[in-house]
Amino acid sequence: MPNIAMQRSSWRNCQRWMRLTPSNTLFSLFLCLLFGASCTTRTIFRSPYTNQQNTYHVMPTLSDEKKTAHYLTASATLGGSNDWLADAIYIFQGKYHVAGQLGKNLQGYAGLHGSVGSYDISGGAYDNNVKYDPVTGEPIYFDGPTGNKFTASVGSTAGLAVVIPLGTRVEWRVFGLETSFGREFGDYYKTRLALPDSVVEISDRRNTHLTLGGFTEWIFKPRNPDVRLGYQLAIGSSLHRLLNYEQFTYNNFTPFYINNTFHFTVRRTTGFVRLSAGNFYGAVQSGVSFRL
Repeated sequence: MPNIAMQRSSWRNCQRWMRLTPSNTLFSLFLCLLFGASCTTRTIFRSPYTNQQNTYHVMPTLSDEKKTAHYLTASATLGGSNDWLADAIYIFQGKYHVAGQLGKNLQGYAGLHGSVGSYDISGGAYDNNVKYDPVTGEPIYFDGPTGNKFTASVGSTAGLAVVIPLGTRVEWRVFGLETSFGREFGDYYKTRLALPDSVVEISDRRNTHLTLGGFTEWIFKPRNPDVRLGYQLAIGSSLHRLLNYEQFTYNNFTPFYINNTFHFTVRRTTGFVRLSAGNFYGAVQSGVSFRL
């Protein structure tokens, strides 16, 4: 009987996989190929802000006449979280930061950010935490909270970068450090707090999120002085570990992020698209920064 119940559970997991939206399916395939994720379903409720806080920060180039500048940024994020990225995430962020030259080959920035959005817990989020009736062998599923949960965060960011010119048309921010702080609140955070360990494998019960990472970036300067093109690769992680409950044991789990950002500047306006991946997280963010 337990084998039959396990087969039924596997079929429900497959049905859950087929219910994914095309965007979440794309992220799931990408993460499975990149990280070798298994095809089983788990229950993972983590905060999106470890990945969300470090959005792209525009900085003046070495050749810009104005060495210090202030920026306002608005961005939107569409992504997925939980195992197989089955839970949808929609977040809007506003940000202010100042950036400039701190030395001959040193740049830096600091700013404030605020985010609001929703986390949509899918109907099959708890399917993997199956208990079995000792008499019939039938699976008993936990009926946990589902649907859209309001989420929000406020915080700050800062960073430094060593930059060198590569001729007259390219600048390379060889190595940079970025850090962020955020305080989360809202219904999704309260939901994570209320879930018992027995029905989830990983649940982020913190509402304060600290991250530290590094980045490298290339800035391309065409003949038109008002135009800039660029690409940034950033890798980092949370400074806090999450508690992973699995098979009556506890293990440490550290959220990380990999961000690929493509940006295009015309005069005082910069548009960017960021592809973000992490543990049980994948998203696309698009935004616009305006230099004041």
